[in-house]
Amino acid sequence: MKDSGHRQFGFTLIEILVAMTILSIVMSILYGTFSTSSANAKVVEERSDELSSLSGAIDIISQEIRGVYPQSDGSSEGFLWKKEEITFTAMTPFVKYDEPLIQRISYIFNEGRFLRKTFKAGLEAETKGESLLLDGVKDPSFLFYDGKEWVKEWPSAKDIPSGIKVAFSYKGRDVETVIPVLSAKKYP
Repeated sequence: MKDSGHRQFGFTLIEILVAMTILSIVMSILYGTFSTSSANAKVVEERSDELSSLSGAIDIISQEIRGVYPQSDGSSEGFLWKKEEITFTAMTPFVKYDEPLIQRISYIFNEGRFLRKTFKAGLEAETKGESLLLDGVKDPSFLFYDGKEWVKEWPSAKDIPSGIKVAFSYKGRDVETVIPVLSAKKYP
C-alpha cells in the first residue's frame, strides 16, 4: 500500500546541479573582477611610489640649487660642472642637528642612478654622506642659463648660472625641471 498523504520535500539532483553551475559562473565572474581590481591597485601603488620618489628627488635638488651661493673666500671651487655631475656650496635644510647648514654638495648621474653626495668641509675628496635619490635614470643632462641662453657647459667655477635645467628619463617618463638660482650673479 502506498501512503498518498505523505509528500517528500527537497531538491532533485538536476535542480542542485543547475544551481551549482549558475553559482560557479557567478563566482568566476566575481573572481575575474576582483583579480583585475587587485592587479590595477598594485600598478597604481607602484606608479604612486615612483612619482613620490621622483617628486622627492626634484624637491631636494631644487631647494639646494636655489640656495647656491658664491664662495666668499676667493677659492676657485664655487660652482663646478662635469658631464653628468654638478658640485656647489649651498645652504641646505637637509642636515643633521650637529652639521652646519652650509655644505658642499654634488648631484651625480652614475650608471642609471641619481645620487646626492655631501663632503667634509674643505675636503671635497672625502665624502661625508651619499644618498640614492633615484634608480633607473636614463639620458641625464644638465643645462645652464647664463642670462641670455641655455648652454651645455658652464665655463667658470667662480660664476654661478642664473638657472639650471635638469633633464632625464625615469621609468619611461621624460622629466625636465628648470631651477632658478636665487644668488646668481646678474648678467648685463
